[in-house]
Order: sequence, then C-alpha cells, then structure tokens
Amino acid sequence: MGNFMLWGPLLALLGIATYTDLKWRIIPDNLALGGLTYYLLLRLFYADQPYVYYLLGILAGSGVLYIFAVIVPGAFGGGDIKLMAVVGAALGWELSIIFLILTLLGPCLYTTAYVSLSKMGRKGTIPLAPFILLAGIMILSLKLTL
Repeated sequence: MGNFMLWGPLLALLGIATYTDLKWRIIPDNLALGGLTYYLLLRLFYADQPYVYYLLGILAGSGVLYIFAVIVPGAFGGGDIKLMAVVGAALGWELSIIFLILTLLGPCLYTTAYVSLSKMGRKGTIPLAPFILLAGIMILSLKLTL
C-alpha cells in the first residue's frame, strides 16, 4: 500500500487534533471516529499484516492510556485515548506500541525540563496530541529512510 493512503490522512488527522487540543484542549469525537472508520475499512482491502493485528493495535494504543487514566484520574483525556485507537487501527499492534512509547517519551522529557526550569511543585496539564503528532512524524521519517 502506498505511504500516502496510510500516512497522509493520519498526519492530517493528528495535525487537526493537535490544533484543537492546543487551542481548546479538546479532540473532537468526530475526528477520532472518522479516522477509526477510515483505517478499519482501508485495512480490509489493503493490509500488510493480518486484520486482527490492526484490531489488537486499537487495544495496544488506547488500552494502555485507558488503564493509566483509570489508575490516575485525569492523566489522559478521552480524546487522547481515542486518537491512539486510530493510530493502532492504522499501524497495527507492533508499531502502535513503538508509537506509544515515543509519544509518552515527549511529555516525560517536557515535564522534566519544565519542572527543573520553573517553580517546583507547580501543577498543570499538557496536551498530548502534539506529542502524538511528533511521534508520527518521527516514525514516518524512520520508515522513509530505512
């Protein structure tokens, strides 16, 4: 399958999600639902791996965030969880785990730098969508260079 059918819509969707997350701190349900529908249908016709891997990708991407959100309320929003479900449907379970690790590495580094440069103990939330977009750009760059 061409990279454009996979990565073009995914990066566009992540870009829109980043904009809405930064501006209004929300990721619209319609955005995630549209992306999930697109990739589940696309993978019926163009699949690099068994279809069940894409379904497992939904669980791998969004399931980890959901578990964290249940254990630590407010850790992740519902939009972030749904956005990772789209990533899982697009990439399958193996690549969505790598994607998730790269995504979560960004806020960890950002928070560490932010806390060390500002007042200690200051609490706040940061939007996750920009880090999801950054992880997508990083993985696409690696795939194109290999």
